[in-house]
Amino acid sequence: MGTDDAAGAHGPVGLSADCLGWARTAHYLAAAAEDGDLQLRSEAGAPTRYFVRRRGPDRLELTEAVDHDAEYPMLFVAEVDVLERYLVGLFADDIREDLDLPQLELSWSAADLADGYELSDMVRGYRTLKRTAGRPIAAAPDPTLSLLALVPLSHYMHWPIPDLKRSFLNPTGKPLLRAGRYAPRTGSRRR
Repeated sequence: MGTDDAAGAHGPVGLSADCLGWARTAHYLAAAAEDGDLQLRSEAGAPTRYFVRRRGPDRLELTEAVDHDAEYPMLFVAEVDVLERYLVGLFADDIREDLDLPQLELSWSAADLADGYELSDMVRGYRTLKRTAGRPIAAAPDPTLSLLALVPLSHYMHWPIPDLKRSFLNPTGKPLLRAGRYAPRTGSRRR
C-alpha cells in the first residue's frame, strides 16, 4: 500500500512499487516534477498522460490529458492507497488487452455499490464516495463518469492490491468477480 510518509503529508506524491510496477506493465512510466507532481506517460506512444497532484494536505487530484488537449479532472482522493487502487483498475484494461484477455465488464450502477460505502448526489459537478458513517474517500466529476469511477472503486477498497492485480490477470476476474458480478470478500475486510 502506498504512503506519503517518506515525503511527508505535504511533500512529493509517492506511489508504491506495486502500483508503479503495474503502471510499467501497462507501458506507463512515472516521472516526478520539481514541484512534486507525478506524471504517468505512455512509453508505447499512446497520447494519454495522467497527472497526480497534491491539492492541500488531505487531497490528491488525478487528471488526464490526451495529445495536447487540456487536462481533464478524473478523481480526487483523500489517501494515496485509494488512488493506487483506482490506478490498478485504470491500467488493467491496457494490460488485459496486451495479454489477449477478454475485457471485464465491471458493473457501475449505484445499486452495485459495495457494502460499507455510500454515494452522494452530484454537488457542484462532483459525486462523492464515502465510507458509511465515515469520511469521504474519493470524488469524481460528471453524473455518468463518476459512477464508472466510484462504484468499482468501492469494491477495490475491499481488496489488497496484490489480489486486485491477480483478479485483473485472471480471464474471469477472480477473486474480484464471481460469475461476472462483484464477489464479496471473505475474511478480514479493508477499512
